[in-house]
Amino acid sequence: MWPRKTLTAAQDVKLQTKNLFLRRAWYTDYEDWAQVRSRNRTFLEEYEPTWPKDCLSEAFFKRRVERLVDDARSDRAYTFLIFENTDLELIGGINLNNVVRGAAQYASLGYWLSEEWQGKGFMTQGARAVLGYAFTDLRLERVNAATLVHNKKSRAMLERLGFAEEGFAKSYIQIAGKRQDHILYGLNAEDFKEGFSGTA
Repeated sequence: MWPRKTLTAAQDVKLQTKNLFLRRAWYTDYEDWAQVRSRNRTFLEEYEPTWPKDCLSEAFFKRRVERLVDDARSDRAYTFLIFENTDLELIGGINLNNVVRGAAQYASLGYWLSEEWQGKGFMTQGARAVLGYAFTDLRLERVNAATLVHNKKSRAMLERLGFAEEGFAKSYIQIAGKRQDHILYGLNAEDFKEGFSGTA
């Protein structure tokens, strides 16, 4: 029997790690979100699809929040902002995108982290918490991920979490304005629960 949709209200999901606090975006996060995204624009644009012209506007952010809440209620995607515990500074985001139910029971992992917080193990912590939520609360059986071939930090993090490299996808996704090759990874719930998730 395939799992039914989670009954947990999307707006109530909060995840905690040793150094991080994760929750969905609120309208009141706009100023902090716009500031950190603007400050990291040059760094992030190398790894993300082309930013829309109004992507840092308050109207854009409010539309995004509304869409993400609807996605979670409809069991299509689950998105979290990542805050550092000490002063609750917003430092990044992580998503479970394109949830597929039925026989598949999988989603795709996406993430970003402010440049100044790179190399501290925080994204590994945050991703592990979200994977735990995916495999336990959402009862998914698999999470997929894809990363640019040259993104060594992202590839190393996925491997620490227990993801297995599974293939190469030519011109897979539009990143920084052009279709780019990606390395494909996958992690099954059974492997994650048996302890192949690495260490923070």
